[in-house]
Amino acid sequence: MTDDPPVEFHESMGNTSLRVRRLADDGAPHGTMVVANELTAARGRTGNAWAAPPGGVWTSTLLRPDLPTERVGRLTFAGALAVVDAVAPLAVDARLKWPNDVVVADGADGRPKKLAGVLTEPVVDGVPVPGKPVDEVFGDDGVDVEYVVLGVGINANLDPADLELDRPATTLRAEVGSVDREALAERLRDALCARCAAAESDEGFAALLDEWRDRAETLGSRVTVSRRGGPDVAGLARDVSARGGLLVETEGEPVEVTEGEATRLRASES
Repeated sequence: MTDDPPVEFHESMGNTSLRVRRLADDGAPHGTMVVANELTAARGRTGNAWAAPPGGVWTSTLLRPDLPTERVGRLTFAGALAVVDAVAPLAVDARLKWPNDVVVADGADGRPKKLAGVLTEPVVDGVPVPGKPVDEVFGDDGVDVEYVVLGVGINANLDPADLELDRPATTLRAEVGSVDREALAERLRDALCARCAAAESDEGFAALLDEWRDRAETLGSRVTVSRRGGPDVAGLARDVSARGGLLVETEGEPVEVTEGEATRLRASES
């Protein structure tokens, strides 16, 4: 029996992703996780800074998946479901918002409140590629992904007002009270390894994707997707593709959106 991969706990650091990349370059094993109580230089999938104040479970995990380049996007789905697994013992009814958020629905108005986020960073020739499919960045030149850094931030033992977000948010403290952060991180690491293993096979990923669909708050809703590299896309969110894109039924042809921020429209806006 092999030992579990290591989990490093830090009180405060710039960002966990950089630490994991250093460990990866030194040969750290698949499943190695770095956890911080606070991040001082956190970055999101668009490169923007975001608040990661004390009390969170801010993590990066080293994955060395047996996946071809064009299928690395599967890991974002795996990461989101791993968060669902990790918070399930706390009786949190987590839902999934494309592309990378774990949310809790507000009973008062039904608006989803962000509980956690997932960032998949494939590393190619030492360069991280966050937020886009690798083949869109490098083309079809047969590039190999060296490893993947999967970042997961869970709003744990802090108050929603501490997050300084421009969208509704919640925390585990607000939902169920303060939690054991170290135990939560270890459950998350175990779930990530299991979900990543499932995503490596077509059959396993198909089952995983069905679970994601069952918990998706985005699908079946009219949405607007704001994109960095092109015009907004508006329409009915029908499904997700095998590489992680959102399939939107527009007034013209159906569109596969592979990056952006999806906002669900209220009935009055549809």
